[in-house]
Amino acid sequence: MAITRSGLFTLETSNPRFFTCCARLHVKVALALIIVFLGFIELTEWYLYIFVDRAGESTDAGQAILSMWQLVSIICMIIAFFTEKEDLLIPFILFMIFVVTSIAFWVMQILVIVIFPYSERATYLLGFKDDTDFILREKIALTVLSVFATITTITGWFLHVGLSCYVYFQSRNREVKVMNSAREARPPMVAPMSSEQQAPKPADNFPNPNFSISDDEDVDEDEDKVFEQKVGPSMV
Repeated sequence: MAITRSGLFTLETSNPRFFTCCARLHVKVALALIIVFLGFIELTEWYLYIFVDRAGESTDAGQAILSMWQLVSIICMIIAFFTEKEDLLIPFILFMIFVVTSIAFWVMQILVIVIFPYSERATYLLGFKDDTDFILREKIALTVLSVFATITTITGWFLHVGLSCYVYFQSRNREVKVMNSAREARPPMVAPMSSEQQAPKPADNFPNPNFSISDDEDVDEDEDKVFEQKVGPSMV
């Protein structure tokens, strides 16, 4: 896998596991969409708690804890999106595991009601009356089941994106560590200069004690005598 340049708007597109929605949407972009959606839901919920009469008073401790947990998860998601720290996605992942598990439990309950529409559970959960016929019971049960199944699918996709982004951020951080270690282990381009520079050797200006100017003159005279003794061709 090629090491890509790290950055906020730099996405790794070489690995297909970091895509979702039939490989058309990157998981980090999907995380941004989830942040916007959950942020809108959370702001609406807190607006109702603060400005709507009796909305905050009717909230029990469990709902307040879930709201605070969701708020902390959204804040951590925003920080994780900008810093690409995978540990900050753990609150969101745990929250989505809780949500998916809870909704899946209700899906199983509604599925039992679809199979047994005249059971006491159907009357208790969906408020069926004794004179409600079978067709109407099945319509209501199937409608509720489709709604819960849709919510389960969406929240399951949220969980999938959270887990994929966790792996994606972890991979990106490993790439940054590899790049930093490779940069530190790279040898310097210029060799370091030695502090002690070698001094140039002095020129040998001392004369040869076995050589004199008179010796040079004797050699020249001998060469002249040899040249004069040579007999050339007669000129006619």
